[in-house]
Amino acid sequence: VLIMWHWFVETGWLYCMLIMGIVLTVQLIVKWKDWDILRKLGAFTVIVLVFHVWEEWVIPGGFHYYYNIASDAVLRDRYPMNELTDMITNFGGALIWFILVQTNKYERKMSFAVMLFSFAEVAIHLLGAASSRALLLESGAYSPFYTPGMLTALVCWLPLVISYIVYFVKTHIKKWDVIGGVAILAVLSVLLITAPESLLKSEDTPYVYDNAGWYEQYIDDSGAIIDRSLEQ
Repeated sequence: VLIMWHWFVETGWLYCMLIMGIVLTVQLIVKWKDWDILRKLGAFTVIVLVFHVWEEWVIPGGFHYYYNIASDAVLRDRYPMNELTDMITNFGGALIWFILVQTNKYERKMSFAVMLFSFAEVAIHLLGAASSRALLLESGAYSPFYTPGMLTALVCWLPLVISYIVYFVKTHIKKWDVIGGVAILAVLSVLLITAPESLLKSEDTPYVYDNAGWYEQYIDDSGAIIDRSLEQ
């Protein structure tokens, strides 16, 4: 059981999300005329999240390294973000939205919360790309304007933000959409992001990332950024 759990935390949940994305894609094609606009947007939200986490974790992967950059080099593969905390954040969100879409309970307040979240994803990854590039340049390593997750933030999350904005403009945003949406986002942020990290972050965690993805080209075996300026 423990081996299965470790496999799920390391890899399994990514394939579960992939299955959710495929199911929703098929449903969108088959039920396009039957589903209302919010249900479609909810389905697209999960699909976008699938692409996003695969970019952050797998192709090329390594978002955790940037996230953990403030910690010691030897701990950047586990602290404060580790495989378990990030799995809870991403899989938890996907599961909630998937269930809401399947039960046709994906409504306006959740949609407003997701719109704000989507905008935050775009902003965070653009700022992250700038910060990552500056950090690497300090060590004499030339890096493109990129951090894992940025491509899907621009190609997927940004169009989704625009779609939500268009929906709320056309249907006239209401006071309780805003209040409810902000409240939902705050609660989900605590439950899926801050609480798991606060409770489960540990320098001794067994849930260690096995590579730094995009950043492998810039670091040594200890996890420290190689100082290329010394080579010039």
